[in-house]
Amino acid sequence: MSKHLYRLAPLVLLLFGIAAMLQARDLSLGEFSSPGPGLWPFLCAALLSLTAAVLLIVDDPADYEPWTRGTAGIALGLLSLGIFILLFQEIGFIIPAVLMLLIWLRLFAREPWRWAVPLAVIGAVVFHLVFVEALGVPFPDDIVLGG
Repeated sequence: MSKHLYRLAPLVLLLFGIAAMLQARDLSLGEFSSPGPGLWPFLCAALLSLTAAVLLIVDDPADYEPWTRGTAGIALGLLSLGIFILLFQEIGFIIPAVLMLLIWLRLFAREPWRWAVPLAVIGAVVFHLVFVEALGVPFPDDIVLGG
């Protein structure tokens, strides 16, 4: 069983692609001359499904690196991004950005606290100034900066 675990990722991607194609179809595909809102998501999902199907059949297990402690770091980074997105939607940008930058600076970059804390705060403020003030990107209401 464990010798076939490398096929798990393409299988998950294939299932995800098929589900996305079904969702896109429900949005209405339209035609190439008059595309509906689901046409381009359908085409992207079809390409993902096709690629995953090819990997499922012809992928070589020798191409994979073994799972190590570094793999857990990648999973932790992805988890922190997911938590950032949830917090960003609920409480705004500043606090989630400071927390994420602090986690990434401490755990991944191994910066000392004396550098990680000010860099996280300054980084969050700079990102806010660039995206909200300079570029006008609408962010959710922030509990620190007010609505």
